[in-house]
Formats: sequence, C-alpha cells, structure tokens
Amino acid sequence: MAELEFGGMKFRGGRLVTILTALSMLGGAAWGSFEFYNDYRMMKKKINSYVAPDLSSINERLSVMEEQVVNAVDNTRTVKIDLKRDIQTIETQVDRVEKIVKDTQDNIDETLREVEIVSRESEKDTRDRMRETEDRIDAEMLKLEKKISEQIQEALDNPLAQQ
Repeated sequence: MAELEFGGMKFRGGRLVTILTALSMLGGAAWGSFEFYNDYRMMKKKINSYVAPDLSSINERLSVMEEQVVNAVDNTRTVKIDLKRDIQTIETQVDRVEKIVKDTQDNIDETLREVEIVSRESEKDTRDRMRETEDRIDAEMLKLEKKISEQIQEALDNPLAQQ
C-alpha cells in the first residue's frame, strides 16, 4: 500500500484517503465562501449604484387617470339622478293619463248605458204610439164602416132609389 510521510508523520492507505477528502472539502468550502463573498460584493456594488427610475411621468398619468375616474363617477352620478327624476316624472304623467283614461272610460260607459235606456224607452214609446195609432185607425175604420153601412142601408131603404 501507498505510504506518505509529511512533517515527520507517516500516513498510509485509509488515513491518506481521509486526509485527502478533508483537504478537498476544506478547499471546496474555501472556494464556495470566496464565490459567495464575491457575489455579495458585486450585489452590494449594484445596490449602491442603483438609481431609482424617474416615475414622475407615471405619477402624472395616474393623477390624470384618477381625475378622469372622479369626473366619470360624477357624470355617472349626475346621469343617474337625472334618469331617476325623469322616471319619476314619467310615472307621474302615466298615473295622470291612466286616471284620465279611466274617468273617460267610466263616462263613456255611463253615456252608453244612458243611450241604451233612452233607446229602449224610445222603442217602447214608438211601439206604444204604433199600437195607439193602430187602435185609433181600427176604431176610425169601424166608425167609417158603420157609417158607410148605414148610408148604404139608408140608400137601400129609400123608396125613391128603387125605381
């Protein structure tokens, strides 16, 4: 087996591998620490040299947009109030028109009932007059018949008429 002598000490096989492993681990840890420290320094340098971008134009745009939103909300509120008022006015007018239509319909119905009553009464009066007229004509006809019969009888009874 291999043997190594260092500083008056002899190292053989397993110990040699253990020492080499420990030395490589220490070297790797040192290299990792240096890399980490180097990244830290670079990051610190970038952070120190960082200049915040100019956000004033974005802030101005946000202010303009905020003002536009406020104006839009105000306009919407005004439109809503106007629409509500218009709807209430229309409802009032519709109620008034409905009342007028109902009153007119009631008046028309009442007038139709009155016309129907008057029509029935007129028809009844006309029938009654016709009956009276018929009765009068019949009575007159009877009188006339009687008178004619009497005149005919008188003419027949007249001795001068027989010659």
